[in-house]
Amino acid sequence: MAERFERARRAVTVTRVARRSGLLRVLRELGVVGRRPATEEGAREFRQALEELGTTFIKLGQLLSSRPDLLPDVYIEELGKLVDQVPPVPFEEIRRVIAEDLPDDPFAEVDEAPLATASIAQIHRALLRSGRDVIVKVRRPGIERQVEVDLALLRRTASLLERRSERAQLLQAGALADELEVHLRGELDFMEEANNAELVARLLEDYDDLVVPQVIRPYVTERVLVLERLDGRKVDEHHGLGADRAAELARQLFRGYVHQVTVEGVYHADPHRGNVLLLDDGRLALVDFGLLGRLDDDTRRNLSLLLLAVAQNRADDVADLILGLSRTTLVSDESGFLHDLRRKLPRYHRRPLSGIRAGEALADLQRISFEYGISLPTSFALVGKTLAQADSIARVLDPSLDPIGLMEQDALEVMLREAERRLEPNQFFAWLYTQLEPLARLPRTVGQLLTKLETGTLKVGVVPAELGDLEHAMRSVANRVGSAVIVAALVIASALLARVHDLRWFAFAGFCAAFALGTYMLWKIIRTPGEL
Repeated sequence: MAERFERARRAVTVTRVARRSGLLRVLRELGVVGRRPATEEGAREFRQALEELGTTFIKLGQLLSSRPDLLPDVYIEELGKLVDQVPPVPFEEIRRVIAEDLPDDPFAEVDEAPLATASIAQIHRALLRSGRDVIVKVRRPGIERQVEVDLALLRRTASLLERRSERAQLLQAGALADELEVHLRGELDFMEEANNAELVARLLEDYDDLVVPQVIRPYVTERVLVLERLDGRKVDEHHGLGADRAAELARQLFRGYVHQVTVEGVYHADPHRGNVLLLDDGRLALVDFGLLGRLDDDTRRNLSLLLLAVAQNRADDVADLILGLSRTTLVSDESGFLHDLRRKLPRYHRRPLSGIRAGEALADLQRISFEYGISLPTSFALVGKTLAQADSIARVLDPSLDPIGLMEQDALEVMLREAERRLEPNQFFAWLYTQLEPLARLPRTVGQLLTKLETGTLKVGVVPAELGDLEHAMRSVANRVGSAVIVAALVIASALLARVHDLRWFAFAGFCAAFALGTYMLWKIIRTPGEL
């Protein structure tokens, strides 16, 4: 009962914020309910509402900002300004969490003033008894319960929208809610974040100018994480580095992220400016590993080849690789997709980074795919956002950097690494077995098929597909006919009741109901000829 009351109270809060921020207009601008041109005002109110609703909704906005195929440009740009800042938790509550999770009290001192505060965690400077400077990251008390309530509310809302709106189905509202849940649960568990940090540190060992703070074990729990302290600042235009040094850092940063995606298949998926610090010694530190992207081997390989094809301006190969990654239907326009791709891809070839908006090439691929009914996997969107954030920081360090050229230069290394991996004995023989095993079954399969043909027992199933438009039209016709019958019945019944003196008020009510329903039907038919 208490849980239901808590969910109901949260639903009331969300509804109140939604009404104040003009949610209906936002849904129309996104195409979920009706259709309306996107505006800066609507996008700004949407962002402010997400910030007001807190952790879960801020993370939802950050996730949506990686989907330029689903949201208008003005919304993507506005969601990039989301601010994840909240008032600090009183230090006594932070101290209590530390004492519960680290009862041995390894700290000689913990600074009561927070170094940073966010909706999930709070960070404090600290000094270990060994004399080592560290930071301690503490999960905000009670945040996990709030996230659970919000996730349950979002799942129900997404399910309702998908049942009521075809646009919501195209937006994959349910899949977005599931992906948000995976991301949030990962960020709430600091043991997972510690493992992520150590993994990325191993992946970037060959990049001398990229640093990951060391995890101080055994001081790691689900709610508390102790890390090496690295002194640095956000990367901005006033970085104070020499031109050559800044250019080298920009190249290493971008190459490091391309390496994580194309070679390793595991990557730091949140490299915004607050998570990439310029250290006092001139190196770059990557921080906050709550969100880690992971790709299966086939997707990683196809994405590697896709980035290479984009860098080499090969539109046909780009189209084939995207279609191999995507889900298509009978209404997908593959030839139109290829034609549009041939027209737009050359504009990104051999241009300096200063002439290209961050992530514009991959964002355009997402938009074109969606326009022609081609559904890209969610992993593509996260990779696109990650590389966009990495190249935006690279642009600050070196505006003349050409990321497309860098990917082309690294192509040989990527292909050699891939060939080496595929020729490893375990990998090679596993691949060989999966290719030969269906061939070994082929004679038996053919024999069974011929036997069924001979005995007349072969059955062929036919499943109708893409009947949505026909079903929609039939439902609309049925609804209109049914409404017309109701109106006629009300008019006739009211006319009969009018002859009885005592029931004239009922007759009047019936005429009013028939008039209201008939007027609504006429308005709906004129406004939306194909719907009720």
